[in-house]
Amino acid sequence: MMRAYSKYDGYLTVYMTMTLAVILSLCMTMIEGARRSAMRMEAELITDTAMRSVFAEYNRELMRQYNVFAIDSSYGTPVSGMDETSGHFKDYMEKNYSFDMSVPWLNHRDLIGAYPESAQIENVTFLTDESGRIFRKCAVEAIKDDYGLAAAEELIGWVSSSELSEADSMDVYGQMSEEAESVSDEAGTERDRRASERAGQESDYKQACIDAEEAGEEPPEKPSLTELPEEYSSPVSGIAEDANTGILGLLVDDVENLSRRTLDLNSVISGRMSSGNVNVGTLRFSDEDSGTFDDVMEKALFTEYLMRYMGRFGDTDENDAMWYQIEYLIAGGDCDVENLNSIALRIIGIRAGLDMIYLESDQTKVAEAEVIATAVCTACMIELMIPVLTHVILLAWALIEARYDTSVLLSGGKIPLMKDSSSWHCDLDSALSGSWEGTDTDSQKGLSYKDYLRIFLYLTNTDELTLRAMDIVESDIRLSNGNSGFRMDSCIEMAEFSAVITSSFGSRVSIRRKFGY
Repeated sequence: MMRAYSKYDGYLTVYMTMTLAVILSLCMTMIEGARRSAMRMEAELITDTAMRSVFAEYNRELMRQYNVFAIDSSYGTPVSGMDETSGHFKDYMEKNYSFDMSVPWLNHRDLIGAYPESAQIENVTFLTDESGRIFRKCAVEAIKDDYGLAAAEELIGWVSSSELSEADSMDVYGQMSEEAESVSDEAGTERDRRASERAGQESDYKQACIDAEEAGEEPPEKPSLTELPEEYSSPVSGIAEDANTGILGLLVDDVENLSRRTLDLNSVISGRMSSGNVNVGTLRFSDEDSGTFDDVMEKALFTEYLMRYMGRFGDTDENDAMWYQIEYLIAGGDCDVENLNSIALRIIGIRAGLDMIYLESDQTKVAEAEVIATAVCTACMIELMIPVLTHVILLAWALIEARYDTSVLLSGGKIPLMKDSSSWHCDLDSALSGSWEGTDTDSQKGLSYKDYLRIFLYLTNTDELTLRAMDIVESDIRLSNGNSGFRMDSCIEMAEFSAVITSSFGSRVSIRRKFGY
């Protein structure tokens, strides 16, 4: 018996086959999309992890001593640059893509099958790039949270003081020497003129006597001869000592115990920069990367950073390469005691200018100086020089007072920025004898030696200041264990990473990141 078949038999199978083909295609597309998304996400996560791992290798001693984060690309070896750091980055990438063979069912590959085809650092910035601008940026960021803005604003207020600016431009010792010489020259000229006139009068009288004797006449009456002035003696001769050498012997009690440490300027970053022997980064630093304030506030904050993290006279660390580090930043000499001497002379110059401004406003003290000037000039018959000699005496008085001020500052005391009659120390007689004996005054009000250093730091050229600061940092870090070959131009602050991730399923991801402290 024959069985009849419908012409519609099997339609469900065909329908399901066609439907499943579409569904499977969609599913496979979704799976592949998920695989690629997972691969990209994994690549980004692993790249970020590797970058952070590289930057976690910052030099610990640099951070501990100076609160600056940077990768020492030499890693304690004589070789530096970004190649070694790039190798660390690649190693971290490969380790994060390696399989955990302790899990049996992952003994070959995962569902992504990705591995780093290449991983390297393309560009970096070193701390020394752009004349140390990168280091300066790091220092400013380090001090902002510690100090805030109050100290920086106070410093800006001092520096912008009109009296300080006037005093800084005033060469008291030079003016005193020049004007004192002019008075001495005038006195000598007047004495020579009168001596010549008197000699002529005496010669004429002798000739008249000879003529009268030959004529048989009585000799003429002796005429009144021109009066000779007294020999000029400078009232400021007690201050004739040259103020440009050996000033510390007058200001510091224990000169023998001052530091004589020196710095080999050829071996530090400033010397290597002069010879062009430095690593230079290839990653350009833009203003947007800094996140700092305007130039005035940035300089003030950088000054506060240096004052906090570096030593100075009266606050030294025997483990430092140089004891008077702040003095080196300002003076730039290779010897501690020479730098301190330079700072002392500069403080004397500033203080002498400020003291002179006060003296000229104190009519009582001006009158004291004028009395002496009048007596000297009258005796030397140079009355026209009375105003000049009065000014010379005031300059000498201000210079002796300034030496006293500097001695107080170096001993840890304070001196008011602008003095008045109550804070003035030296009397005129002591000043003209070259000593600074006088009335004791309260030395705990005003600016300290540390404050003057802050002012001088701010007034120092920014690039020079930054370069010298890096000299100090480099020298100190080299004294720590494992850092004998430390170089500031090996320290990476920012890097640009690139990685290419390839999957065994045919996908490929390229990643480029910039990362820094």
